[in-house]
Amino acid sequence: MKFKTLLIVALSLLCTAIISNAQDSRTKTYTNADFYKDGVFQKDVAKQAVKGLILQHGELWTAQIEQNLWVSDFGLGDYEHVGLARVTWVNDSIYHYFAMTMYLLPGQMIPEHIHRPVTGLPARPAKYESWKVLRGWIYNFSEVGEAMQGMPIIPQSFGDIKSKNFRIVRAGETDRLKQLETYHFMMAGNEGAIVDEYGVHHDRRGWFSSNPGAHPTK
Repeated sequence: MKFKTLLIVALSLLCTAIISNAQDSRTKTYTNADFYKDGVFQKDVAKQAVKGLILQHGELWTAQIEQNLWVSDFGLGDYEHVGLARVTWVNDSIYHYFAMTMYLLPGQMIPEHIHRPVTGLPARPAKYESWKVLRGWIYNFSEVGEAMQGMPIIPQSFGDIKSKNFRIVRAGETDRLKQLETYHFMMAGNEGAIVDEYGVHHDRRGWFSSNPGAHPTK
């Protein structure tokens, strides 16, 4: 009887610890102090922050996400403000289509970039893409269109941008690249954002940022 009581107490404490850890993951506010140790990007911490974002928005954290989640600070050393986490579901070079889900922390921007044709073998056309916001909301920026008032502050770590026309895209809404081979980027609102992207086959050789120091890291 005494053993059974101790077992029940131990299981209860274990469940409490698991629930507490899950709640901490959902509610913790991460900063660069968490993301970097001695100047080195801590990918495991970034993934933990993304897990918290996913759970906070009521989405499932699955084994497939855990296995395939890619995170990058693009070499800028400021993941709190500039970076990307994503899972690529399909990137088919034969039938030329692409699908991924992006996870942006609150206020985080993807580096401004452009997709150019790849002339080296195998040659690829410039990437065209569209997006659907699943959770949260984003500023979706384009260099096409007039500069607008009310822009959010662009992180100093990224620098000047070319895209000064933007649209706020909310959960359930879609948007698309305004024109092939034009600079664009998105920035999450204060809730963070989960965004699906659909496009033609993605070839990293055609990806260029307006900040020459920004590059997708492995």
